[in-house]
Amino acid sequence: MKGKAIRKGVFIPAFSCVLIAGAVGLINNQLLISFFKGAFELAYQNLSWLYQWIVLAIVIICVILTFSKVGNIRIGGPDAKPKYGFWSWFAMSLTGGIGASIVSSSISQPITFLQSIWGELDGYGIEPGSSEAVLFALGRSFHEWSVFPYAFYGICSISIAYLCFNKKQPVSLSTLLVPLFGDKVKKRGISSLIDAVNILALALALVGTLGTFIGLTSACAKYVYNIQPTHILMLTVMGVTTILYLLSSLSGVEKGIKFFANLNFRFYMVLTAIVLVLGGSAAFIFNTSTSAIGYWLQNLPLWSLDTGTSGGSALLQWWTIYNWTFWMAFAPVTGVFLAQLTYGHTIRESLIVNWLMPSVFAIIWFSVFGGCAINWQVSGFLDIASVINENGTYAGIWAFIGKLPFAQILIPITLFIMLISFSTSADNSVSAISALCTQNSKIGDEAPSILKILWGVAIGVLAYLLMAYAAGTKGNDGVRYMVVAIGSVLSIFIILMIASTVKMFFVDKKTSQKQE
Repeated sequence: MKGKAIRKGVFIPAFSCVLIAGAVGLINNQLLISFFKGAFELAYQNLSWLYQWIVLAIVIICVILTFSKVGNIRIGGPDAKPKYGFWSWFAMSLTGGIGASIVSSSISQPITFLQSIWGELDGYGIEPGSSEAVLFALGRSFHEWSVFPYAFYGICSISIAYLCFNKKQPVSLSTLLVPLFGDKVKKRGISSLIDAVNILALALALVGTLGTFIGLTSACAKYVYNIQPTHILMLTVMGVTTILYLLSSLSGVEKGIKFFANLNFRFYMVLTAIVLVLGGSAAFIFNTSTSAIGYWLQNLPLWSLDTGTSGGSALLQWWTIYNWTFWMAFAPVTGVFLAQLTYGHTIRESLIVNWLMPSVFAIIWFSVFGGCAINWQVSGFLDIASVINENGTYAGIWAFIGKLPFAQILIPITLFIMLISFSTSADNSVSAISALCTQNSKIGDEAPSILKILWGVAIGVLAYLLMAYAAGTKGNDGVRYMVVAIGSVLSIFIILMIASTVKMFFVDKKTSQKQE
């Protein structure tokens, strides 16, 4: 990649927006938050219906692609051979897309729903802490963390992989719209605008995941070790984390990302086993999660299309719509990274690894962690809801881990897992962002180191500013405002991408009839 020129039309506007946001946040943080909060509320009030339809459409397309003849198409052509072993591929795919959020969310989200801490159950008239609230807490968590969100990764990764490897298109997110608009969409101005908006969306979403880790670390320091989360502590966490994921990203996929992904995946498995065996809730977990799956499927039509009329704003605005826009922001650029891993595999295999298997993992993860936490809450063993009310969302995970056997050992181990988890997600995102900012970049190429460093540092600084000065009552209010605001802009691209994918695989005769 030596000598590769920067795509100024992509890098300059996207990077400038991040810098401007950081500068405004430093000078007048309330002005920055007020702007994004206004956009956040406007998006929820006017576009909730659109987000729900987008997510439902993508799930339907993934189902059809997986079980139709199109699923037999091999990425890279009939003679293409996979570059990575199955479990390494799955580990990179899984850990490259979830970050540290799933660790804390598996406790805070089910407990918040169970006790309706911010009014999440009001719209459905369910009594907090009741038997139905238990099923709702787990079932709704399954809904927002499994099949629906991972469909974004599934559809983006196979579309990019097919166009770049099979159709020899350049690495650009405008490439996703070629089946719909033809080569005119690859004109410099249009292509640069599309890539710049998508890069900005992922950069801000990445700010959110780093902000989550900063918040989790600060909560651990305060709740577990009685250390006040000062700005210096947050800045130190940001600095250490940024250095780690940059080192991983700079070392490339083979050395850094693959190593951290496999390490992270093993930690996930070990921690899951520890909670299942030592949490004293195994029978409750198996029974409740099974019933919760049935409850989820029973309510699937309503939940899939509810715009707040039934569930209310406390649930839809602060959880569902935020989650959908967050995944929407991550998916296109993350799809560039996932696409390079799919080489040599069929579309069906790719969807199984990038969509179905992570969904199953999420259901298992929330069943074990969320199920155990719920059991402790309803049995009176640990009042996690009070901990969240008094100390914030991020304190819930530390209260939970603190009640497990060998807590003094498990707490730093869990914190380390979160660090590795975020770093694994961040390094592939920074790599993909940097590749899209590079001219004549082919899928799988390593971007110039200077671009990775610039993006990594800018994202780290903005995350620090938002968490240090705009955390809000839920711990990351400023981040939520920002992600939903940019997601509303990105939704236009996602709709066009859906139409382009349908045309490419199901309408164009050359694509639908020729098995590659």
